[in-house]
Amino acid sequence: MEINHRSQDKYLAQKSPLWIESPDGKTRDTDFLEIEIILKDIRFIVHEMSSYDYLEASELSFGGHLNQKYWEFLSLKGEINQHDIDELEEGVLLIIYLLYGEIFEAEGACFLNSKDLFEIVNGFVDLYNPDNKKKQKMKECLQFSIDNYRNEKISERITQELDEDDTKLLNHRIENDKWMYKTFVADYFINLAKSF
Repeated sequence: MEINHRSQDKYLAQKSPLWIESPDGKTRDTDFLEIEIILKDIRFIVHEMSSYDYLEASELSFGGHLNQKYWEFLSLKGEINQHDIDELEEGVLLIIYLLYGEIFEAEGACFLNSKDLFEIVNGFVDLYNPDNKKKQKMKECLQFSIDNYRNEKISERITQELDEDDTKLLNHRIENDKWMYKTFVADYFINLAKSF
């Protein structure tokens, strides 16, 4: 039987040891209360995305009420159940994907750009080692966005004719968006409904 550390921490004086390791080698302590806040935001984002039949990052308020350092939780260490770590890591990868998606969608300042967070966020993504195929696919989709976010030709605002290479990149980005939406928004609610 696996111990539910998240539930146990609510009742124990001695908390489960949890910490985050930064790319620069520094560590900071965290706890399940902070994890609950991150999970609440992840669920809010998934719920908000269900209002559309595609990902719509620019509809979210990053830096407003969605103001946590989500990327840090890709480097969470300590006593945490696999189900919780899966939900956390998948949600954080989705959030970072949406942060980059905001760049492709928006004409104005985007959260990553306005807060100059590219180096910090990418450092956590670079260190992250997925432990299953679904997370590996998420990281690949995210890496594509990281590698191509400066290419204005594959943004939502494109009005000019694309050459063959840029057309392939645009189609790849669209396919990534579709996969992320189906896997982490549509399938979430399908599986939730099946659980009743």
